[in-house]
Amino acid sequence: MTDKPVYRVGLIGGGRQGTHHARGYQLHPRTEVVAVADTDSENRELFMERFGVPGYETYTEMLANEDIDISAPNLPVKANPGAVIASAESGVKGVFSEKPLAGSLADADLMVEACASRGIPFAAGLVVSSHPDYVKAYKIAAEGGIGQVIRINLYEDNKQVGTHGLNLARKFANKAGVDFVTGFVSNDPHGEYEEDYGQGERWYGGLGGHIRFTNGVECFSSYTGPDYLGLEVVGTHGVIRNIHNTGVGLRMFRTDNPKDNPELLEVEGTFLPATPSPRERDEEGWRKPSQVMMATITAVAEAIDTGDPLEVTTGDDLRHSLEIAIAIRESARQDGKAVRLPIQDRGIMMYPEVWRWHYKKEVYGEEWYREQMTEHVKPGEKYG
Repeated sequence: MTDKPVYRVGLIGGGRQGTHHARGYQLHPRTEVVAVADTDSENRELFMERFGVPGYETYTEMLANEDIDISAPNLPVKANPGAVIASAESGVKGVFSEKPLAGSLADADLMVEACASRGIPFAAGLVVSSHPDYVKAYKIAAEGGIGQVIRINLYEDNKQVGTHGLNLARKFANKAGVDFVTGFVSNDPHGEYEEDYGQGERWYGGLGGHIRFTNGVECFSSYTGPDYLGLEVVGTHGVIRNIHNTGVGLRMFRTDNPKDNPELLEVEGTFLPATPSPRERDEEGWRKPSQVMMATITAVAEAIDTGDPLEVTTGDDLRHSLEIAIAIRESARQDGKAVRLPIQDRGIMMYPEVWRWHYKKEVYGEEWYREQMTEHVKPGEKYG
């Protein structure tokens, strides 16, 4: 038990991922699920039955009728900006939305400003960059644990507009500004419908390139290999690395005398070992919320308590990683010409994969979606 306040949570989107998030809030000692908003009546009714809360067809109705402390949008990216901004304007105390953030920097700017101007902590994305081990690793790198960080090698396709890899790289560069970016893509850099995603027939694909941070750190991002997705943070006295940009398993190697004894030895016991990530279930049959989810909820609650900045990934973090991703593609559109940041045209659109931009049920169909939803249902229950 805790003598700290318990915050009331309203889910915006009660489907596949919203259900998973709601279970995390339900189990956390600092939060309680009190309402859901979902335009899909099937999802809404199932959520209401499962969590015993009222449901609304729109988030506008929910925010107007319920006393919500933490708004939790779990929506297709296309709908995310409106929900976050409306939540901030309604007077909530905190926001934790899913990823990616938005399709344009203009929308990302509005989302971040709507929260920042009201002192609302804005966490964004259920992402490994918020894991306590990564927060620890950023501090080690910033405080000289591997000497001066000089280079980051990123192996990542960045198809979620920088949510994972580019976000990690920026954090290991101590959130420095970006001087310039040069980039390339795996498909057609002009291959998008700027008016809307259409049906996703054309798309730029993977993103790679060179990012020069203002503190001198260089990042080289490649989707062409090796076969694993990972990163290497290279310092003058060591390396922090992982072979999985969405999982734990960081390792640190260093030497105290790189000039005379350049052999790097592993500093064991610094981070958690890599573990398989099956969709484990608890004793009641629910899919277990991850440590990242529970840590993010804790961080939001504590930020509301104290007013201190969030250590987990924020909307501002994903705004910056989106800007780097856009710069990579814009460079590719200009045959590899360097693009300097900040990007002046904030209205440029950059769409994530179609199934993140649009509602998955509409992309893959009801049968697929029903099967996916059973991951979050207790054994013996059915979806719909």
